[in-house]
Formats: sequence, structure tokens, C-alpha cells
Amino acid sequence: MNPLTLVKQIQKITSTEASFGVSEEASWHAKYRDSAYIFIGGIPFDLTEGDLLAIFAQYGEIVDINLIRDKSTGKSKGFAFLAYEDQRSTILAVDNFNGAKVLGRIIRVDHVADYKKRQENEEEEGLKREARDLCRAYQKGNCNRGAACKFLHSEQEDANTNWANKDGGSRWGHDKHDDLLKSHRGHVRKSEAQPHNLVLSRSSHKDDNRSSSHENRGNRKHSIR
Repeated sequence: MNPLTLVKQIQKITSTEASFGVSEEASWHAKYRDSAYIFIGGIPFDLTEGDLLAIFAQYGEIVDINLIRDKSTGKSKGFAFLAYEDQRSTILAVDNFNGAKVLGRIIRVDHVADYKKRQENEEEEGLKREARDLCRAYQKGNCNRGAACKFLHSEQEDANTNWANKDGGSRWGHDKHDDLLKSHRGHVRKSEAQPHNLVLSRSSHKDDNRSSSHENRGNRKHSIR
């Protein structure tokens, strides 16, 4: 669902309860009475943990804050989890800060029932994203393009670009093919050279025969005379 739609829904529920004078026990906030954590979304990327503390400390003492950052760049992802010492402070924060504008951006503030589970899921998703985004060849030391390399490597490409491990013998099938090809080329070169030598030997043999036949003819003429 669109974050702005969620912001409007929370605002509508809050205003409806306020107009009807709904008690705390019947309020939608009561569902989260066991959690002192709130979710903050739409945070301007320039804000730090200190900035969030200064803003949200208006409604109670803060005991924990987790501004989610990109693990590779360290930049804020624009959302955070915050915990108050008194759970009732979460109600004030949600009612007053949800839909507020901070540096031109509308933030969403909502309760969190299962913060630990959501945090673990976030970390797991982050690891999955890292596995997809980071170059595996770079992690193995076989790529010189850096961790942000988006090149889709294959074993054959790694071998052709000298990114494959050089220890040990040939690891890819085409390496053996290259060896066979080199051997074949060497054999062809030898076979090409041999006929050339044969031609030379044959021509020299013909020259010898011609010279011997010429001498024989001379001897014959000499004997006739």
C-alpha cells in the first residue's frame, strides 16, 4: 500500500476516535500496549539518529533508536525504529507525528507490534539484497571491477578474462580444448614443414640425377669420338 495512503488511514482513525471520545481500552492503540516501539518512515535521507532523538524526545524518554542504513554505503534508507521508556509515549508520537512534514517530506509514524521479528526480517532481506547486488566474483577475488560490479559473470567469462583462480591446473573445459588446439596446430606446423623438406630433397635428388645423366652423356660422346 502507498505510504501516504497509510498516513491518511491512521489520521482518519485517530480523528474518528477523538471525535467519539473512545476510551483507551477500546482504542486501536490498545492492540500495541505491549510494545514500546514505533516505526518512522519517509525520513529525509540527511537526518541522523541525533536529529530523530531531538524530534521524538518531545513525547518521552527514548531508550533505543535504529536508523536503517545501507550496509555497503552507510547511507540512510529513510526509515527507522524507535523505542520509548514509557509505552504510552508511543501513542502521543503516533497521534502527533504521523503525517507531519519534516524538511518537506511527509513522515509516517506507526506502532510496531513485533519489532524484533521485523528487524530480523529486515536483516535477512538485507543479506539477500547484498547477495544479489554484490559481485560474487569480486567476493572471491576474481573480479577487478569492485563490489558494485553489475557484470553477470559466468565461469567461461571469468576464465577468459583471467578472473578465475590461477592456482592448480585448468578448471574449465575449454582450457583443455585450447591445449588440444595448440597441440593440433603444432602438429599441423610440423606436417606442413615436412612436405617442404621432402620437396627440397626431391628437387636436390632430381638435380643430382640431372648432373649424373649429363656426365653420362658426356662420357658417351667422348667414347664415340
